[in-house]
Order: sequence, then C-alpha cells, then structure tokens
Amino acid sequence: MTPRKRKILGYFSMFMSIDVLIASVLALILMWVSFTAAGNLLVNLAEAGERATAAADKALTQVDNAMVDFGNKASALSDDVAQIGKNVEDKGVIATLLPADKEAVFTDKVTEIKQTMGQVKDTIDSVRNFMQALQAIPFIQTPSLDDSLLGKLDKLIRDVEQFVSDVKQGIEDLRNGVAGAIDKISAALAGLSNAVFEARLPLAELRGYVQSANQVILPFLQVATPIFFLVVGTILSILYVWTAFVMWKFFKWSNAWRKGASPTLAPAPAAASALPEPSAPVVVESKPEDKQ
Repeated sequence: MTPRKRKILGYFSMFMSIDVLIASVLALILMWVSFTAAGNLLVNLAEAGERATAAADKALTQVDNAMVDFGNKASALSDDVAQIGKNVEDKGVIATLLPADKEAVFTDKVTEIKQTMGQVKDTIDSVRNFMQALQAIPFIQTPSLDDSLLGKLDKLIRDVEQFVSDVKQGIEDLRNGVAGAIDKISAALAGLSNAVFEARLPLAELRGYVQSANQVILPFLQVATPIFFLVVGTILSILYVWTAFVMWKFFKWSNAWRKGASPTLAPAPAAASALPEPSAPVVVESKPEDKQ
C-alpha cells in the first residue's frame, strides 16, 4: 500500500473512531438525563395516583360515616315515635319529641351525601384510569373494579332520599293529627335503616378496591421505578463506556498505523527474560613443538 493511501485510510479510521467515541459519551450523558426525567415523570404520576386513592378513600369514609349517622338518627327517631305512639293525642309530647327542625337533620344529611357522592365518582374514576394505565406495564397485577358498585350505591342513596322524604311527610302528618302517621313514619324509618345497611356494602367493596390500588401504587413508587432505571442505566453505561474505551484504543492504533508502524490492538506479550547464550567449547590444538 502506498504511503498516501495508508495515510488517507489512517485519517479515516481515526475520524470514525473518535466520532463513535464522542457519540458514546454523549449517548451516556443523554441516557442518564432522559432516565432522570422519565423517572421523575413516573414518580409524579405515581404520586398523583396515590393522591387520587387518598381522596377516594376520604370521600368514601365520609359517605360511610354519614350512613352510620343516618342509622343512629333513624334509631333515635324510632324511639321518639314509639313514645309518641303512647301519647298520640298529647300535642306537648309531639312538640317536644318532634321539634320543627327534627326532619331537617335528615334532609341536610341527604344533601351532604349527594354532594360527597360526586367526589366519590370523580376520585374512583381517577383511580380506575390510573390502574388501567398501569396494566400496560408487564408483571404488575392491578385490582379490578366492579362497574355495578357505583350504580348500586347511587340507587341505594336515592332510596335513602325517598325514605327521608317519607319520614318528613309522616312527621308533618303526625303534627297535623293525620291518622296512620305513626305507622307511616315507622315504615319509612325501617326502610331507611335497611337502605343504609345495604348502602354500606358497596361502600366497603369500593374502599377495598381503593386500598388494593394503593398497595399497587406504593411499591411501584418506592421500589420498582428506582430499581428499573438503576439496573437498565448501569447495563447501558457499561456498554457505552466499553465502546468509548475500544474506540480510543482503535484511534491510537490508527494513528500509529498511519505513520507506518504495524501495531496490534492486543497487548504485547511479556518479554522473555534475557539469558546468556551458551558459548561454544574452545578447542585448542596442540603444536608439535608443545609435544616435545
């Protein structure tokens, strides 16, 4: 090969090797920058999911507490109605046990539950959407939501609202002396207690779903995401560093080859220890004079 071609090929090899070396270093830097950004994004998403589960659990707890309060108030009102039944003609007893704001407690509670149910639906939808997004990630088991639970809860809350309306009307009839008002109130209270009990069942299932979703989000946030990016980043970093090292060695080899040397990429073998060569035996010929 002519010196000119050797020089051209040497420069080309040096250019390609230094180009790959720089690309490897830049890829290493960009990889960690992108991994950091992606990790922060996933952490933010997981934290948003955790906030959604916390909000859903809070709203469900409020509805459940309201249902318990409904049951307690219905039981107390049932006792009052039972006392009135013994003195149905006594207007003083009716006025004492059934003041003007007695039924307002129930209607206000219904309004509170209906408002909270809007929050329940929104937060449950957020949790469900987040679980559906997590299903795209392999090896992650997400809980499933029975879509009929919210419908059942809605129906039972409408039943509660209807029974409260019946209780309110029965109390008004009792104050006005309408016959059969006590029986109407008692039936409405019994239906109200039953509806409250049944409403707590889908509430418990929804809370179980939310808690299961939270148990999926927390390990993903605290363990899976950091380990994934650490392992993948370490493997790719080793590959990029090794590529850069090989390209640097190839650059030095190309530079030496361009100058006319015949280098090798393999390390030179260790030099053998220098040993003195054995000298040939010296033969001394005797002369005739020496024999005499």
